[in-house]
Amino acid sequence: MKNYNKIYPILSLIFNIANVLLVVTSILWYFIGGGVTSHSLGGMKSFRYFTNDSNILSALCSLIMIPFIIRQIFGKDEKIPSFVLTCKAVASAEVMLTMIVVLFFLGPTQGYDVMYDGVCLALHLICPLLSIISFCFFERGSLFTKRRLALSMIPAAIYATFYLVNVVLIGCWRDFYGFNIKGLRVIIYIVIILAAYVSALIIGAIHNAVEKSKAI
Repeated sequence: MKNYNKIYPILSLIFNIANVLLVVTSILWYFIGGGVTSHSLGGMKSFRYFTNDSNILSALCSLIMIPFIIRQIFGKDEKIPSFVLTCKAVASAEVMLTMIVVLFFLGPTQGYDVMYDGVCLALHLICPLLSIISFCFFERGSLFTKRRLALSMIPAAIYATFYLVNVVLIGCWRDFYGFNIKGLRVIIYIVIILAAYVSALIIGAIHNAVEKSKAI
């Protein structure tokens, strides 16, 4: 237990700080550089992208985690509060959804070289992995039920609804994700929300397995 108390919180702290710094610098590029290869919108319009929104949520949750991790390192608390860890789980599921969409949809349709170019490599791959790995393997607090993990569908549903309203009903956004192709918007809407939940179930299962092994 002494090794766990020292090593895992320190690794968690490193991963969370790295996630915050990398997300912040990557998002700033949209204002300084005016956009990147696969994301043509710069400035405030860059917040239209789920990639950016999910990574910002992840960075915020990492930032919230940091004080509790520091308390672990110095022996003040052994576990991270349940509500804080739940926020981290939800955020990790959202960035995992980003990874899945890029890997299986945007990559094949728009090109992997574009999806992993410049800061997109950070937001589509590196930052999500930092959040997912730290949650699954380094952060101790509680076990996750399927009902608790279902909270991951809320951010995805909010964004998907907002996206479709602006693309289909109002028409003020172009369909930059291509989710409205062949009139399949309703099906894709449902798939995206369920994919967020499946992502949460996967990382939740890994977290629970690691959590139980550490309790031995």
